[in-house]
Amino acid sequence: MIMKKIKKRHMISALLVLIFILSMVTNPTKQEYLQFIGWEETAESIQIEIERVNFFMFSTYTPIVAHESGVTHLGIFGHFYQISDGQFDYPWWLEFFNSHERS
Repeated sequence: MIMKKIKKRHMISALLVLIFILSMVTNPTKQEYLQFIGWEETAESIQIEIERVNFFMFSTYTPIVAHESGVTHLGIFGHFYQISDGQFDYPWWLEFFNSHERS
């Protein structure tokens, strides 16, 4: 009985460690984000700033154009998911981590 609990605990722990490592390895890069939104060449030519908040297991990306935030995407496991609608919908929990001053 006790051995089953210990074995189950070890299996769950190993699974969580595997998921953690997998999410870190597949955390998308800024270049992958630019390819996703189709701004690879545009970002360099018109100086668009991309705010990236890296949480190691996942990242958030927000384009900053003329001091205004664009749509924020969550990058996790190699995919991007929209988590805001743009300028007036910046996620409140990212305010603690952003490096861009908002006016």
